[in-house]
Amino acid sequence: LSSDSGDLMLRIYRAESYAGLREYKTAIEDLNFVISKMPNWPEVYFRKGKVLQDSGFVGDALQLFLQCLALDEDFLPAKLEVEKICVTLLSKVQFILLFQSLGGSEVLERVSGSLNRAQSAHALNSTEDLTKENGLKRVSSEPLLSSQEKGVLLKRKLSFSEQDTVVCEDGRSKHKKQGECTKRDMTLAFGTIPGDLIDVSDFECSLCMRLFFEPVTTPCGHTFCKGCLERCLDHAPQCPLCKESLKEYLASRKYSITELLEELIMKYLSDELYERRRIHAEETAEHSNLTKNVPIFVCTMAYPTVPCPLHVFEPRYRLMIRRSMETGTKQFGMCISDSQNGFADYGCMLQIRNVHFLPDGRSVVDTVGGKRFRVLQRGMKDGYCTADIEYLEDVKVSDEEELKKLRELHNFVYNQACSWFQNLRNKFRTQILQHFGPMPDREENIQAMPNGPAWCWWLLAVLPVDPRYQLSVLSKMSLKDRLIKIQHILTYFSREQSK
Repeated sequence: LSSDSGDLMLRIYRAESYAGLREYKTAIEDLNFVISKMPNWPEVYFRKGKVLQDSGFVGDALQLFLQCLALDEDFLPAKLEVEKICVTLLSKVQFILLFQSLGGSEVLERVSGSLNRAQSAHALNSTEDLTKENGLKRVSSEPLLSSQEKGVLLKRKLSFSEQDTVVCEDGRSKHKKQGECTKRDMTLAFGTIPGDLIDVSDFECSLCMRLFFEPVTTPCGHTFCKGCLERCLDHAPQCPLCKESLKEYLASRKYSITELLEELIMKYLSDELYERRRIHAEETAEHSNLTKNVPIFVCTMAYPTVPCPLHVFEPRYRLMIRRSMETGTKQFGMCISDSQNGFADYGCMLQIRNVHFLPDGRSVVDTVGGKRFRVLQRGMKDGYCTADIEYLEDVKVSDEEELKKLRELHNFVYNQACSWFQNLRNKFRTQILQHFGPMPDREENIQAMPNGPAWCWWLLAVLPVDPRYQLSVLSKMSLKDRLIKIQHILTYFSREQSK
């Protein structure tokens, strides 16, 4: 940040680091700075809400999640957080009302048996019984049960010898304390299984032939690694084994981990699971490198600070976008195609701001341009292009006389650009504003950013110029040379306007 104080993503990353260190106040300051610069960016409100939630301010966090959804109603992570908070709050309200109406002792007897069931149903399938007792209105949200089932729900007062025995992850048994709830009702309480009955091949994914990692089970009953299943669904919405349609499963995108299978692996195949996690961490680290084997989207021209919305439908790019999100980098390179080398020698990194998944697996990805780069070496990874790259920065002018001339040229070309844009037909000007937004203001310090003034890139993106010419401007590391090229373009189009 000391070298690039205007990089908003760096501010966000630092805020996440502060939050991890529990320095919530400092994290909020960084996020407030980003919001002041980009007040319509949904993800920033979501991240700020997460920090407030972690620091205990649940009400303020809920408000920020709702602000995020007001800007983008399809922002799935914010929807999930709002749902969790609302379910928790409703459960607490139900408990308080029940406690007031029945008295504390009876509640303690009933709540431990029925609260989990009531929460899991989210009180949606329950019946309402409104009565008045002691001047209070009571809301009963218990499921309709037979008298025998109600008797089962009432918690018995057990002696120590009668308490349930559960098996810990380390194989030791312990007694449940009265009122204690275990993580799962189906805890592995059947003792130790002989080692010779455990076969690793029974816990292998039929797609990657490795130990299950984050196992998920499809509606048709087949289990795969979460990543393996997602890659298959990139190509066709069918079960890889029985070919049953998984369109609804794909549309919901709720790949819940099969907890029982995960517990079995943790308990009986802990060494194999450790090795599997190590391999996964190495693969993730490889995908996280932003100079070696960087994923390249071969499509269109992209420019620093300029938005670049993408419609992703090819299976290889679905995988690429998903990996960029899962690794946390949320970045990939964009290059135009090249008939000889596959893609151009220069490109621009894109930062993912939001991803909207469509029911059929396609996605609309909101990105914005970041750093420019030069391709050093080309490669291929799982169907999409990769490259070893080096980043480009403008060479700064130190001589005062040269810097003065550069400012004069900058101001002249900026005014020329404003004049050209204002003289456009209303139809074209409106389309440009809708797609790219307004032209950035002229900057006082023209050498403050490593890519130079933002308005140059905005103008280059909207000018109807051959992509190869735009690429030559993108590759320039001299602001003066870039301004001269833009000036030549504007001079040509200004003549065409005057005819």
